[in-house]
Amino acid sequence: MPKYRILTTEELNELESIFINFLAANSITAKDWENIKKNDKEKADQLIEQFSDVVFTKTLANVNLLEKRLKDKLLMYRFDEKEIKLLGLELKGFSPLDFRNEFSLQQLSDLFTDEKRDISFITGTKPYFENPEKEIFDLMESGAMISQNLELFDT
Repeated sequence: MPKYRILTTEELNELESIFINFLAANSITAKDWENIKKNDKEKADQLIEQFSDVVFTKTLANVNLLEKRLKDKLLMYRFDEKEIKLLGLELKGFSPLDFRNEFSLQQLSDLFTDEKRDISFITGTKPYFENPEKEIFDLMESGAMISQNLELFDT
């Protein structure tokens, strides 16, 4: 059973060169791999599962910030050593800004100067219930994306 989930065919295709290196590190040649896929489906599935775990473990260990964008809501999750910090905005009523699309800090700033806008701030902090990587994974599976936008989080 995988630690997180098995990579999709599309994800595996995108990571083909890394998967080839993974197979080589396990002393499996291209010819061996073709033979395994054809004659030992269980072993092929096990190797893909192991590779999936390696990819997710390495990726999740380096995540510091996630953002989840909905039409009227922007949620940012920052992962510190012992806790998750949540910072978000929710727009009430009509707004020309759709958080699912790219926007500038100036556009965001303009929302705060418009007295007609009803904006709610969302903040929170919670300790990790499970290991941090599992919580990051669960948030990503719910639609959050890895972000490097610390400037927006710290604004």
